[in-house]
Amino acid sequence: MRQWGGITDMTPDYSPIMGESPVENYYLDAGWGTWGFKATPICGKTMAELVASGGKVPTLIKPFQLERFANFQQVNEMGATAASH
Repeated sequence: MRQWGGITDMTPDYSPIMGESPVENYYLDAGWGTWGFKATPICGKTMAELVASGGKVPTLIKPFQLERFANFQQVNEMGATAASH
């Protein structure tokens, strides 16, 4: 039998946060919940592009910016078991 206890780092829209943070030179790639390990290769590539470009956000991760919550532009994660928005 497998059991687990604790929190899971999930966002309200069940999609990750990727991009720059409000803190200068601090980047976020978080909130993946339990399935982020599958996306690790492309996350690394796009986050590296962001850092190397000096802040030009790659098109692929633009919808996942932290500001989406302040702007009410949540990402509808079609693979989530439930959507709260």
